[in-house]
Amino acid sequence: MMHSSRKQFMMVVPGALLLLYMAFPIPSSAQTDQETATLDAIVVTAQKPERSQETGDVNLEATPSFYSLITREEFEGKVESLAEVIEKEAGVQVRQAGGLGSFSTVSLRGSTSDQVLVFLDGILLNDASGGGVDLSTISLSDVESIEIYKGTTPAVFGRSSIGGAVNIRTLRSQKGIHGNLSAGYGSFDTWKVSGLLNHKPGKWDYLISADYLKSDNDFAFLNDKGTDWNPDDDRVEKRHNAQFHENNILAKTGYDLTEQVRVDFMDQWFSKEQGLPTWNNSELARTSFKTDRNIATLKLTANDLSPYHFNTSTFLDYTHKVEEYDDSEGQVGLGKQFNRYTTDRYGGHFVGDWHTAWNSLSLMLDAQRETYAPEDLLKPDNQIGESLRDSFSIGMQDTLYLFHEKVIVIPAFRYTHIHDERRSAVDMWGRSEKGSTEYISSWNPQLGVKYRPLEILTLKANIGRYLREPSFFELFGDRGFFVGNDDLKPEKGTNFDAGFEIRWGGLNDWLKDINVSAAYFHNTVDDLITRVYDARGIGKSVNISRSVIEGVEMSFKVDFLKHFRLIGNATWQDPVQENEIEAFDGKILPGRFQESYLARFEAFHGPFKVYAEYLNEKGLYYDSANLLEAKDKREINVGASVAYRSLTVTVEVKNVGDEQYEDFNGYPMPGRSGYLMVQYKF
Repeated sequence: MMHSSRKQFMMVVPGALLLLYMAFPIPSSAQTDQETATLDAIVVTAQKPERSQETGDVNLEATPSFYSLITREEFEGKVESLAEVIEKEAGVQVRQAGGLGSFSTVSLRGSTSDQVLVFLDGILLNDASGGGVDLSTISLSDVESIEIYKGTTPAVFGRSSIGGAVNIRTLRSQKGIHGNLSAGYGSFDTWKVSGLLNHKPGKWDYLISADYLKSDNDFAFLNDKGTDWNPDDDRVEKRHNAQFHENNILAKTGYDLTEQVRVDFMDQWFSKEQGLPTWNNSELARTSFKTDRNIATLKLTANDLSPYHFNTSTFLDYTHKVEEYDDSEGQVGLGKQFNRYTTDRYGGHFVGDWHTAWNSLSLMLDAQRETYAPEDLLKPDNQIGESLRDSFSIGMQDTLYLFHEKVIVIPAFRYTHIHDERRSAVDMWGRSEKGSTEYISSWNPQLGVKYRPLEILTLKANIGRYLREPSFFELFGDRGFFVGNDDLKPEKGTNFDAGFEIRWGGLNDWLKDINVSAAYFHNTVDDLITRVYDARGIGKSVNISRSVIEGVEMSFKVDFLKHFRLIGNATWQDPVQENEIEAFDGKILPGRFQESYLARFEAFHGPFKVYAEYLNEKGLYYDSANLLEAKDKREINVGASVAYRSLTVTVEVKNVGDEQYEDFNGYPMPGRSGYLMVQYKF
C-alpha cells in the first residue's frame, strides 16, 4: 500500500492546515471594519490573460472547489492532444491506448473515467452508453480554456459526479477581426493544419474554426508476443494498423439584441477514422473504428431583468453521434463483429442568478432525452432494441459572502431523476434479451467553504454526496467482449477535501510571483462498479462493496529573475478496494497510479521561449488482483519557440529518453518523437 513516508505526509498536511487556521482566525468585527479586500487578486495573475465571464459560467473567484485552469496560450501552436495537456495537472491521470489520436480517458483523484463528467461549453459529452469520454474526439484547435474541477462539481453544471468534472470552453467572439493559420509536421508522418477567423463588427459576430490531423502512428516498439517470460521471441517492430485521421469544424454566430440580451448559435462537427491494432501486432489487421458527431446549440442570455436584477442563461442542444466498429475478420475480438451505434440526445438547460450585496443565489434546471440504437450489420435479421434514458435535474446554490468577503460559504443541492427503457441487452452470443424499465432518483447535497485570513492565503474545504447510474455498456455488455448485468446498482460516493492556496505577487525584481497549493482528499464509493473476467477472458461489470481513496496533491509555480519560471506538482494516493472476493480485498484499484510527479522549467526573453519537463507515474496495476504491475512511466519533453511579428515557430521533442510505456497492458505508447509547428496570426 502506501509507503510510510507518504502516510506521515498525509498525517502532517491536515495538521498543518489546522495550525494555519489557528494562526489566522476569523477576524473580529473591529478588524473587518478597518480592512476590506476583494477577491480579484486571488485569481488573476500576470501570466493569465483576462478570462471572459458570462452568465452560466463558474465564478472561479468565489468557488471553493479545487480546480485547474488551463488557458489557450499553454497549448496553442503545438501538436498536442487534450489528453497530453491535462495530464500535467495535479490529481489528474490520463490513460491512452497508443499514440496520438488513440482512445484516451481521464481519471481525477483515483476515480474511474465513467465517474468524471466532461462538458463542452456546459454540454454534457458523457453518453448513457458509457465507457467514459474519449478525449481523442475533442480537438484543441477551437478551445479557449480547460477547467478541471477535482472532487466537487459546481452546481451550475446539470449533473453531479463522483470523480469531478472537466469543462472545455470553446473560443468566444471578440471585437474586431482576427484569426490565424497553422501547419505542422512530425514523426510517424504526422500532419496538422488548422485555421480560425473571428469577426465582430458590431452587434453581430461570427467565428469559424477548422482543423485536420492525421498520423500513421507506425512507431517502433519491443513486441514480446505476450510472453514476457520468454525473451527469445521478442522483436522490435513497427506498430501496424494504428493510423488515424480526423476533421473538426466549429461555427458560431451571435447577435446582441440589446446590451442585456444576446442570442448565440453554435454547431460543431467532428469526424474520425482510425485503425485498431491486434494484440500480436499483425501486419494483416484491418479492424477499424469510425466516429461522426455533430453538436448544435441555441443559447439565449438575458441579464439584469426586472428590478431584482436577475441574470439568466438558457440553451437547447442536440447531439447526433454514429460510431462504427468493423472487425469483420475477427482479428481483435472474440468472433466476427461489425456494429453500428447511434446516439441521439436532446437537451435543455437553464441557469438563473440573483445577486445581492451579501449573497448570490443560483437556480439550475436540466432535462435530457437520449436514445441508443445498436445495429448488428453482419446479421441484419437480428434486430436489437433501442434503449432510452430520460433525465431531469434541479439544483440550487447559495453563495454567502461574510466578513467583507473573507469567508465564502456555498451550500448546494441537486435532485436527479432518471427513467430508463432498457431494450438493447444481448447475451454473449449477440442474441437479444428481454428488456426492462428502471427509475433512479437521488438527492445530492454539497457544502463548500473558502476562508481568506490573509491577502496571500486561502483555506478551502468541501464535502458532498454523489451518485452515478450504470451505463448501457455495463448493463448490456458488448458482443464477444463483455456480458451485460441488468442487476447493477448505482454507485454512491462521498467526497471530502481540504487544503490551502498561497498566491504572493510583486515581491521584488528577482522573485516575482509565488503560487503554492496543497489539498488532502478522502473519497469513498459504495457499490463501486468494476469489471471481472472469467478464464476465457469474457468480462462482466459487477458491484463490489466499497472503495476508499485518500491522498494528497501539491503544486507550485515560481516566477523569478524576470525570465524564468519553475512549475511542479505531485500526487500521492491510496486507491484501495474493499471487495467481497478475498483475492481482491485490500488491493489497489486497477488502472490507478499511486504516485505522480511533474517538474517543468521555462525560460523566456523577448520572442524566445524554451522549456523542459519531466513526468513520472508509479504504482499502477493492470488487474484487480495486483498480479500485473505496470512499469514506472518516465518521460522527458523539451521544446522551443520563437516569434517574429505575426509568425511563431515551435519545435518539440517528446519522450527524449525513448522510454517504452503502456497505460493499458499490451498497448504500447510511442517512443521518442519530434514535431515542428508554424503559426501565423492576423
